[in-house]
Amino acid sequence: MSHNKLFKQLCRLETMLTGWHLAHLDSRDNFVLDPVSYIDFGSNLDERLRHLIEQVQTYRYRPRHLLEIDLPKSGLSARPGNVLPIEESILLHAITYLLAPILDKKLDKSVYSKRLHPDWKKRVQKRDSLFRESPIEFPFLKRTTIRSISPFDAWYERWPEFEKEAIKACTEEGYTHLTKTDITAYFENIDLGLLEILIRSLLKREEDKVIQLLFRILNGWTRMTSTGTPVGRGIPQGNEVSSFLANIYLIPLDRELIRFCKRHNGKWFRYVDDVKVFTRSKEDARQAVFVINNALRALHLNLQGSKTEILSGDMLIEELDNSDLDNVEEVVKKIRKINPHKSKKTKIITMHLQELRRYVSRFRRNPQKAVGNLDEKQNRLFRRLMTIYGFCGRPHLHKTAMTALSELPDLRILEKSLTYLSQLDYSTHDTIVDDLFQMLETRQLPFPYQKGSVLETIALMHPRESRNVASRARKYGLVTKQDWFVIQKALEVISLYPYKPDNAHRLANKYLEGNDPMVRRASCVLLLRSPKTKVRKQLNELIYHPDHNLSLLALYFLRLQQDSQFAQQELSRIRKGKHTDLAMQSALPCLYAMAATEDTCIAASVYDYIQKHFKSRSSKLNWHRNMLLHSLRWTQKSADAKKET
Repeated sequence: MSHNKLFKQLCRLETMLTGWHLAHLDSRDNFVLDPVSYIDFGSNLDERLRHLIEQVQTYRYRPRHLLEIDLPKSGLSARPGNVLPIEESILLHAITYLLAPILDKKLDKSVYSKRLHPDWKKRVQKRDSLFRESPIEFPFLKRTTIRSISPFDAWYERWPEFEKEAIKACTEEGYTHLTKTDITAYFENIDLGLLEILIRSLLKREEDKVIQLLFRILNGWTRMTSTGTPVGRGIPQGNEVSSFLANIYLIPLDRELIRFCKRHNGKWFRYVDDVKVFTRSKEDARQAVFVINNALRALHLNLQGSKTEILSGDMLIEELDNSDLDNVEEVVKKIRKINPHKSKKTKIITMHLQELRRYVSRFRRNPQKAVGNLDEKQNRLFRRLMTIYGFCGRPHLHKTAMTALSELPDLRILEKSLTYLSQLDYSTHDTIVDDLFQMLETRQLPFPYQKGSVLETIALMHPRESRNVASRARKYGLVTKQDWFVIQKALEVISLYPYKPDNAHRLANKYLEGNDPMVRRASCVLLLRSPKTKVRKQLNELIYHPDHNLSLLALYFLRLQQDSQFAQQELSRIRKGKHTDLAMQSALPCLYAMAATEDTCIAASVYDYIQKHFKSRSSKLNWHRNMLLHSLRWTQKSADAKKET
């Protein structure tokens, strides 16, 4: 048997390319979004991946620092959130891609999370075929295409199955007691030493190199004690790789539950750290708690006593009753089949939404009372209603979403409420933007993550009156002392709304010298709104900046101005993409960079693209259109002069 087979596979370009696509897809759900979605990395993908492979092969690779930010939980408590550097994310996704088919076989059928897709072998064939047909010059694949090569089943397919099987155990198989458990700070307390020993034992072959690499990355991120000793615990939260590793870590618990259920005729299910054990007596249910507790102790974990409970009778029936969510889901399925933005479909959509009226009215009548009494089920119901009403662009939950933002420091509610508000019709955006700013300015949001997320949503909005938005963002996020995440998002708002070029240049210069890498990248994007000569001069200086990722971003923007072939390639990519307002907004940094060029060919191509394709009903985007055309008007004068000649 060959040693280090997985390491050799890892160092192949197609494996790293798979890691890139999976990492880029995962990054769209990061707690902190990159200001340009890592487009600078993707634009030079072949060279960057080969460099990463060479670092790994020659043992010169060193993990970069994690981005850390506290995420709101219930009350005023917080949990740590992390964002992986893109290179580390690529490596970890590539390693997971190789480990998943082997380790999935070690998981019991009662584990529903992070399971290998049933058509895994076909997915491998599709990946191989896709990478043969799609050269690396096309680094950004569609979300659905990337999902089709992912090793795992989608969570939205596995989670309902997990719940369905739990209900079946009670209603059809006669179990009378349910033991529910919760692990205290699970991701933060995973022992990396134990995880490494477990994975080595499960692989059953010599794979030292890939395991050493995996744990060199993970141990490089562990926290330090007050004496400077590594804690050796915890994996970063908020990414697919950590969910996979967290799933594997509980295999010893699975083994104990298998033995327990065999002896006591019980049944168990697990979704990552959500464990349910069904028994036929209270005594067996209590015994299940002891078994779980002992198994977790051996893994250096603890049960959270306040959330561990035994349910039976009416409480068990209530726990498993998902009829409200099921009813909503049926309506969601009907509406998902219809395009809600076609005028002919409006009446049909309204008819389907009428079926949800009794659920929506719970949250509309008295928003403050409704969001103040949200249990877990009502929380899920509210979020699901916001999903479908946002999809249809219906403002019925507008006030309730605003109330939830100010009253509930809950990450899931925060994200869903802001997404819902951003999906409403542009006619509501002036009011929403003003309300969100008032929420910030009156200090209703205690967590920096809440504040930054609200600014991120304001950046996505399209109010009719957009001229004072940037100045309000500057006054709130940059004049008063704020967390780095708030500063990053304030800079992004300013770069997307009307703002004087000289003022943009001064702000960008100030924050380019800051300590936070994401703030520097956001500042580099804002720099593009400066007068053209200053943009060119400063980008030439930034390519020598000690922050490697900042220098690469500056180099990317500089190439857009100086390399005609590269600029045409990027413009072609933009042209082939969707012509939605979101896509046009995402393209603005590239267009501003190209608009600062002295190359007539590049300028003429950008001018032509903006004239023909950059059209919107958004006053904000139309302002950018006019600014870009004004910046490029010299190309038309040059063309007219040539015609006269």
